[in-house]
Amino acid sequence: MDTEKLIQDVVKSVLQKLSSGTVPDSSKNINSDSKAASGKLKKAEAGSAGKKVVCSISVKHVHLCREHLDILYGKGYEPAILKELYQPGNYAYKETVTVVGPKLNALQNVRILGPLRSQSQVELAKTDCIILGIDAPVRPSGKLEGTTSCVLIGPKGAVFLNEGVIRANRHLHLSMEDANYFGIKDNDEVDVRVPGPKGLTFNNVQVRASKDFVTEMHIDTDDGNAADVANGTLVEIVNASCVSPIGPATLADLNKIPPSIPDSSISGEITDPNILKNMNIAMEIQDISKSQNKGGPGSGNIGTAKTKKTVITVADLGDYKVSGINLSSGIILSPLAKDEAIAMGIKIIG
Repeated sequence: MDTEKLIQDVVKSVLQKLSSGTVPDSSKNINSDSKAASGKLKKAEAGSAGKKVVCSISVKHVHLCREHLDILYGKGYEPAILKELYQPGNYAYKETVTVVGPKLNALQNVRILGPLRSQSQVELAKTDCIILGIDAPVRPSGKLEGTTSCVLIGPKGAVFLNEGVIRANRHLHLSMEDANYFGIKDNDEVDVRVPGPKGLTFNNVQVRASKDFVTEMHIDTDDGNAADVANGTLVEIVNASCVSPIGPATLADLNKIPPSIPDSSISGEITDPNILKNMNIAMEIQDISKSQNKGGPGSGNIGTAKTKKTVITVADLGDYKVSGINLSSGIILSPLAKDEAIAMGIKIIG
């Protein structure tokens, strides 16, 4: 099977649907601002309905600092606001980036959210992390020390993000009015119950109370899909301590762990040459950074640290039929190209 031809056909079909306006705009799912289910409860409503709050699904997105926006979109670039979000002063930009992980898999069209921050941050769900081949920790927003790295690619350049990729913890924004009424303080942890046929109780939900917030719970797409939550669903703060103590997850002993089912259906390979070109730029930036760290201030190594990387994809394999592929430090062989090279009998050295 010509895998790349199949991918190209699928992409062409999607682009045709986009141009005809038949594909819904996924950006409307970012922290829905539906006013039909307001997060700010009146006391009369809360008293009769329990501690009900609005729940929103937060899809994968990126927060950028000014420095990185300049690299990705050009010096002094000012992004355009696509829509206001539910929390006051927050919005989705029209601009997006591509996020690349160590497997050379990419998540394209990842929305940039505003306003700009002092440090860039990428927020993903577990499924997104599996696609990229990274293990991002669960963290509150802004707690980025020791988190995962990735490459961000924009139309003007690329950034190697040494740290900043997280899976955002479940959290609940509360207005001070609702926090006082519910008897909940900032940084408390609560349990939240979701109704419906896939209903469940979310534990370890961090409360973030402020006079600047409207009441709204945020969960990622994996949590939302697990509980069949739609934007604007009313969920309830409950006391689930009677069910079981909340502790760290544990595995059964080795004899009782069921085997996993091999599945590569969500993996994909970068084939866009522009993405690969910008990725090389990011790798060169990483090499320069490493050299500066080794040499120390004033070492003067920046001029010699730049290393050219060659990415070999399926389209390049014809050039290596005779010589074979020597996997030196400057060569990157994409996973799909490796499989095809083996099938074609091309010798791979190293």
